[in-house]
Amino acid sequence: MSHHAGRPTTLQRAASGRLGPLSWRALLAEDVRAGGLPGLLTAAALVAAYVGEWFIGGPAALGVSREALSNGRWWVLLTHPATHAGHWHLWMNCGALLSMSLPVRMMLGRRSAGWLRYVALLVASAAAAAAAYLAIHADDGLPMVGASGAICGLWGLLVRSDLESRRLRPLASREVLLGLRDFTISNGVLFGLLFALARSQGGAGGLAWEAHLGGFLLGLLAAPLFVPKVRDEERPATS
Repeated sequence: MSHHAGRPTTLQRAASGRLGPLSWRALLAEDVRAGGLPGLLTAAALVAAYVGEWFIGGPAALGVSREALSNGRWWVLLTHPATHAGHWHLWMNCGALLSMSLPVRMMLGRRSAGWLRYVALLVASAAAAAAAYLAIHADDGLPMVGASGAICGLWGLLVRSDLESRRLRPLASREVLLGLRDFTISNGVLFGLLFALARSQGGAGGLAWEAHLGGFLLGLLAAPLFVPKVRDEERPATS
């Protein structure tokens, strides 16, 4: 099915609640019947982890870095996606997670297998984000925290997604190239804002753009490994 000029993108429709043949209410009802709400449960887990992290040393002790790994703290590979540097960091990631999880779930399937694919995508994207960060910060002891790398994996998969047909777009398609442009611009603007804010307050933090890029590329390039093939009789009807 061709895409007409000016047609909202997947992310725009997700943010506005217009997801094609299924409404937000229908999607939530289907998730409840399936026994889980992937995005909501993941966001709740991030909030719980944020509360808990302050009882075990704060975010710096749980972030991933070369220094932490060289000191034998390998568990930071598991803890860094659930750790956040502050309230704003947590709420921003939860908002992005909730806006992307429903359309991602449409692509990955609506039952238990879809839930497993969703978790696997988040874990793989978080691992790719950590790998990209560590590769560039080989001699940097500054720890990286946050679920944004994993969430960017959802973003990468959505750039490839055609929700109407439940199929993946070719990498060289116009929609994917526009998605790459939007990702680059969004992260460039966010990097500039956070860099300026951190320096104005005398801090050394900022946007881990390397982690965002690693997670995004994982979702974009590995999407065929997570999205099940849709048979003709399972494809949503179109007018």
